[in-house]
This record gives sequence, structure tokens and C-alpha cells, in this order.
Amino acid sequence: MAQRLKQEVRERILAAAVQVYAEQGYGAARLVDIADRAQVGTGNLYRYFKGKEALFNELVTPALAAELLRRLRRRMRELADMKDWGRATVAGADGADALLEFWVEQREVVIILLSGAEGTRLAHVRSLVHSELSRQAGRYIRMQEERVGKEGTAALAPVPRFVLTQIFAGTIEMIIAILRQYREPKDIREAFANFWRYQLHGLQALLTVSGEE
Repeated sequence: MAQRLKQEVRERILAAAVQVYAEQGYGAARLVDIADRAQVGTGNLYRYFKGKEALFNELVTPALAAELLRRLRRRMRELADMKDWGRATVAGADGADALLEFWVEQREVVIILLSGAEGTRLAHVRSLVHSELSRQAGRYIRMQEERVGKEGTAALAPVPRFVLTQIFAGTIEMIIAILRQYREPKDIREAFANFWRYQLHGLQALLTVSGEE
């Protein structure tokens, strides 16, 4: 009985900690807040974890960060293979499904990695995600410029190029916003389906208008 109780307390602390880190970020989170939410004394919390860093490292691991990046890159490769994003859909896209599954299962961890990991060993993950999205923007711009070049139309102008790049960069904030707003898997999937549909069609329209000018 005592061992089961000990495991229950540990699990309560972990559940409370991931919520506090997702809400406040690692830097602002306090052990007293985690202890209060877990309904344990701060002194008792130290029996299970040496401190805030040890607790964070237990929850947000390099393996989870690597899996996030792996699935994101798979989704990016999937998009790169689509010649016309205006016709792209989320349904049936394996890369999109895998990424959504991870976001649903690791909702709070993803929020932490993208917005609350400053001061930890995984603070660089957000910049890696940003770089991956920026690379995809560059690849798609080059692909479209090659297409319009073959068709004899103008290359992508500087202003649309800038806007396109910023749209990709802003994707991180949208991911965070959706995961903060929704908890139910159905709602998360619906929100991302709508976002991707709007984003991809909008990007295609931006490139089409620019190419016609």
C-alpha cells in the first residue's frame, strides 16, 4: 500500500508540473506552485525530485524533442512533394496525421518546447522548428519561381517573398495558440485542419497573384 501511495504522489507531482510549465514556462514556474497543484508539501516534493530542473528533465526529454522534429520534417517533406498547395488537404496525408497525433498525445510538452523551455537544455528546440519552417518556405519559393520561370512569368517579388516567409515563421505561434485553447483531440484536429487549409490555400493564392503581376 505504501509503495502504491508513493507512486501516486509522484504521478501527481509530474501531472502538476507539466501543467505549470506549460502555463508559465520553465523560468517563471515555482516549485511551490507545483506542490500546491499536486496537493503535496514543498518539502515532500523534494523527496521525489531534487529541484525544478530535475523535474523538468523527467517530463520534457530530448527523445520527445527529437520526435517532434522528426515528425515535423516528415510533414515538411510531404508538403514539398505537393506541386499545388491550393489543392492540398489534411485528410489522408500521413505526415500530417503523424504530426497531429504527436501534438494531441504530447500537447503540454509541445507547448513547453515551443514557448516555455528557456533556461533548460532544450531551449534551442523552438529555433530548430523555426529554421525548419523557414527552410520549407525557401524551398517552396524556389519551386514556384522555377515554375513561373518556365511559364515566362515574373519571379516572386520581394514583398510577397517577405510575407510568405513571415507566414511560415508565424506558424509556431499558431501551433501554441491552438494547443493552449483546445484539450480534446477532436477539437485539436479540427482546429489544425482548418488552419492548414486556410494557410495552404492562402500561400498558393499569394504566389499566384504575385506571379501574375
